Amino acid sequence: MKTTTTIILLLFAGIAAAQFQRHVIASANGAYGILEKDIDGDGDLDLLGASEVDNTLAYFINDGAGNFTQTVITNSFTGARFIDGADFDNDGDMDFVATGTAELAWFENNNGTFIKHSIATGLNDPRQVRVSDIGTLLDPATPDGDIDIGVLVSGENTATVYLNDGSNNFSRFNIISIDSPQYLHGGDFDLDNSPDFLITSYGGDEVAWYKVGVFGLVRGGTVVSNFNGAFGAEGGDIDLDGDDDVIATAFIDNEVAWFENVNGNGSGFTKHTIDSNLPGASYIHWLDIDNDGDKDIVATGYGTDALLSDSEVVIYYNDGTQNFTKVVVDDTIQGAATFTVQDFNGDGEYDIAVAGSESNEFVLYTNQTNALQSNDLDRLSVYPNPVYEILHINATQAVQQIDVFDITGRQVFSTQKTSINVSNFNKGYYLIKITLQDEIVITKKVLVLK
Repeated sequence: MKTTTTIILLLFAGIAAAQFQRHVIASANGAYGILEKDIDGDGDLDLLGASEVDNTLAYFINDGAGNFTQTVITNSFTGARFIDGADFDNDGDMDFVATGTAELAWFENNNGTFIKHSIATGLNDPRQVRVSDIGTLLDPATPDGDIDIGVLVSGENTATVYLNDGSNNFSRFNIISIDSPQYLHGGDFDLDNSPDFLITSYGGDEVAWYKVGVFGLVRGGTVVSNFNGAFGAEGGDIDLDGDDDVIATAFIDNEVAWFENVNGNGSGFTKHTIDSNLPGASYIHWLDIDNDGDKDIVATGYGTDALLSDSEVVIYYNDGTQNFTKVVVDDTIQGAATFTVQDFNGDGEYDIAVAGSESNEFVLYTNQTNALQSNDLDRLSVYPNPVYEILHINATQAVQQIDVFDITGRQVFSTQKTSINVSNFNKGYYLIKITLQDEIVITKKVLVLK
């Protein structure tokens, strides 16, 4: 049974990984930051990219089919790394903000050319940057109509906000001290309908959440401590029980985990390890990437060896009960860093755009699910899906064998009949492996409901 289990898990991983086709968007020395925005206002998503070794910021215009044309904004923004976008001057087009080795600046969109406005210099390793209308320091809960900027300054151990006076003049306020802050994300962890903030501390090996207080942030609670090299994190309702949980990565521990908000108020979190072998586990994002109603996870492993050749882009597919199956989308990229997940080619499926800092490239992985399913449907269909009682297999060729595996790879059923009574199966996902007369094997993912 161990051999069978290994084979079916590898088969499932191979099929899921094969659904993504790799396209190099552009070469960029030290590619690190990537962001999706509709830059030209034509209704599809374009990309912005930051590459720290060649000090370059660029944008990539999408033709609507996932083909991108590059325009360099500047090649003299030293250590360009993190970016975010918003309409700073309220003229209806997309501007953006970026951090470099020691600088924070916003770039004004002037009909597709960009004008740099430096906000701060001499910063010590500014990391992630976020833009939002957070109001004023005295009243951060009330928007005041302009775009403010939040920056994690790792070398200064501060989370910092630059408040906009309405004319794009910015004043700096340090809102909290934290050891080597790495990543910030929003959420509502205590269900009071006011925004909270999730921050990872790489140096302090912890993830914590904070509430907005007077003149800064007030610690609301600890999500996890002793999380070695806490790096990426996001808040969201992973188990669909109505409160916000947390997903996070630990760079040094090579770990991906989700943390269940057990009381619904952020007072305690239960850790569930998803993966302890993602080399240099870095950035992370949750969404329903396979459109089956539950929350999956996409993550990058930056890599740990000298050449970062063990770097990976991965998806963790949720079976609906927070059991995750890891699928490697790409293990040829080196230094997989930030990424974004959107439908870039208009086919209704999520694609993944990733920055590879050591392989010096921006890469797009297009989701080929629809194409693969249409090819399969030429010879075989499995219905209904989801199924409550009888599952039917309709094939253009004779069926030699049908094997059914649960999501862990355990074989639960085998038959040569093309109708299967699943009423005694446990609720959940199953892999149906169908061997046709010409030895072609097709595997389908089926959801059994009660």
